[in-house]
Amino acid sequence: MIARKFFYTILTFVVCAQAGTWDWQTLTSARGVRQIFAADTSVWCATDGGALRYDVDSGRFAHFLNTDGLAGNDVLTVEKDRHGRVWVAISDGTLNILDPHDNTWSAKKDYIGHIIHDLYAYGDSIFVSLDIGVSLYDAGRWEVKETYKIGETRRTTIIDGDIWAAGKTALRRANLDFPNLMAPSAWTVYTVDNGLQDNYTSAVCASEGLIFIATQSGVSIFDGSNWLPAELQGVEIRDLAVWQNHMIALGYNGVYMRKATATWEKLGGGVWTGQSLAVDGHDVIWVGMQKNGLLYYQATDKTWHEVIPDGPGDNKFTALAFDRNGNLWTASSSAGVSCFNGEKWIHFNMASGAVATNLFMDLTVDVKNRVWASSWGSGVYIFTAAGDSFQIEHISSHNGLRGIEIDPNYVVVPKVQADESGNVWILNYEAANLQVLAVVDTAYNWQYFSTLDGIKSRLVTTLAIDRAGRKWIGTQDMGVSVLDDGGTPFSKSDDDLTQGLGSEDGLTDLNVRTIAYDRDGVMWIGTPEGLFYWFDGQVKPRYSLINDNINRLAVDVRNNKWIGTVGGLTLMDADGFTMQHFSTSNSPLVNDYITCFAFDENTGITYIGTTNGLSRLQTPYSKPAQDLSQLRGYPNPFVLLGTNSYFHIENLVQGASVHIFTPEGKLVRKIASSQIFGSRVDWDGRNNHGEWVASGIYLYLATTETGLSKVGKVAVVRP
Repeated sequence: MIARKFFYTILTFVVCAQAGTWDWQTLTSARGVRQIFAADTSVWCATDGGALRYDVDSGRFAHFLNTDGLAGNDVLTVEKDRHGRVWVAISDGTLNILDPHDNTWSAKKDYIGHIIHDLYAYGDSIFVSLDIGVSLYDAGRWEVKETYKIGETRRTTIIDGDIWAAGKTALRRANLDFPNLMAPSAWTVYTVDNGLQDNYTSAVCASEGLIFIATQSGVSIFDGSNWLPAELQGVEIRDLAVWQNHMIALGYNGVYMRKATATWEKLGGGVWTGQSLAVDGHDVIWVGMQKNGLLYYQATDKTWHEVIPDGPGDNKFTALAFDRNGNLWTASSSAGVSCFNGEKWIHFNMASGAVATNLFMDLTVDVKNRVWASSWGSGVYIFTAAGDSFQIEHISSHNGLRGIEIDPNYVVVPKVQADESGNVWILNYEAANLQVLAVVDTAYNWQYFSTLDGIKSRLVTTLAIDRAGRKWIGTQDMGVSVLDDGGTPFSKSDDDLTQGLGSEDGLTDLNVRTIAYDRDGVMWIGTPEGLFYWFDGQVKPRYSLINDNINRLAVDVRNNKWIGTVGGLTLMDADGFTMQHFSTSNSPLVNDYITCFAFDENTGITYIGTTNGLSRLQTPYSKPAQDLSQLRGYPNPFVLLGTNSYFHIENLVQGASVHIFTPEGKLVRKIASSQIFGSRVDWDGRNNHGEWVASGIYLYLATTETGLSKVGKVAVVRP
């Protein structure tokens, strides 16, 4: 059963106590660094997960995201101007500028619809390298001055009064004093016909009286009149910089330094993939890495050192789940499995040797608090707490599952689901032996169900279990199969697989991606062509969603339906009719392509996974307490700092209402039970007339219609 064992430190969950209801937070991986800017004491990074600032002295990262004021998290380039303002370009063409005086971001929309490859500060101007050429942005007047449409430009540099524009098809040069730089005749074009090593150029840098150009096939050198023989031929050069009066070049596999003899020496060992190169004011070389944050070069011992920001393994989430310790587990399509305790992340991936694949599809937590992670091609991994670490077990084709026909070792598991009895149900997509559904108990006894038993298709995709214990099996091409095992999953004598849903039942799209069972006995079915629901023997479509192309369905503790689509999120109320729609256009949602959900029933926190990051949403939907014995309110004292200040009253029971009184018994605020959607409610410090209350001591009383009551005390402070 156990193929390999690995041990990792166990995490303890920490709840963010100050979040208000409907507050959003974005969590992304910022490991993929695209471009860097190095100052004396900090390194700024443009990543696909926001903007980063690394403080060299403290060794800490500051992470800037859409919930901090950025127009988006997909950051392409970063630059710092002479006023200390930081400029970042978002993938949609927005320019965001951070003012160092008040640490606020502003946005400029002049380049919306264009791709900004690079920003270069020169006096009060910003030269913007675009998909159509070079644009001159006047940072003093906050406007575009003019744009030179010379073709896609990757990098712009000013050297001795000349503009050098490195592009995909050529290198271009013009003098800043030329009266009309918008005229094509203002620009000299260099290609391989003129002596350039390669037409694809990515950077230009000057040193030793020479101009060095980074190309995909080496370094080209220009002496002002002639092209000299190319150097580092055959090496893809991505960036250039000057270090200790030497030219250095970032290749696809390391950094090279040009010596006085015009030969190049590789700095340090190792094989890694860098994207951007910079030298800070203390002569430290920095490299932005494609997947692993930052590297810096220690000249004293001639070694490279990693600096990796904490966060998810990447931004492509496929599944989320909370374990019974409150840790959030995440599955990725390219970074393995991760565990988040609210403060720190731990990763299980191929690089760490913990798993044999990075492509995971689903997660479930069983009655023993073991986390089951299913993969596309490598079976299932089980993570079990063992003291202060995790033990990892691997279930593959050698112990319970089967590979696809063309590769018996390639075991595809799109879905795993734990039931209340301690069994785990496993879908085995395209199993060569036709056993596409398996169940295993805590003693590792197995039972299998095949297409020969009645499951409609080998292309099984998703699974849900209703309160009668029936297993609803979604397929890619044949709708839904239903297994009624009679409550005896390891005995087939009473099995019934004659039920199911197809086009004859009203299911007009047979490609079933996701199924969820709600607390009213309704089965919800998501497909690429819409949402359907089954109730009392009938299948009907459900309309008015934000998008009909559905990826994931989930039901929270308050019976709300969360519908994740390729175009945003629809939240359907427990009544089945009232809907709220969330997208990047009307909320801080990290991305519109929704893939998964996880709910913390105790706090109401919902995590929303996407293909470009993770959103954390504080909702009012939490599990009601059994009684009022644990009623509490915080923070205490409650300091009224403005509209984002809340006093949280939690551990409420079902149907509770809350009254706020002065010590003399005067009613200040009533919060009716109809306004309380879970175990917690937030008081904003206002009275029933919407006015701020005065400083003083207040009582909060929770009561129910059944006669339960509990009182607490809070000190309110108005600065």
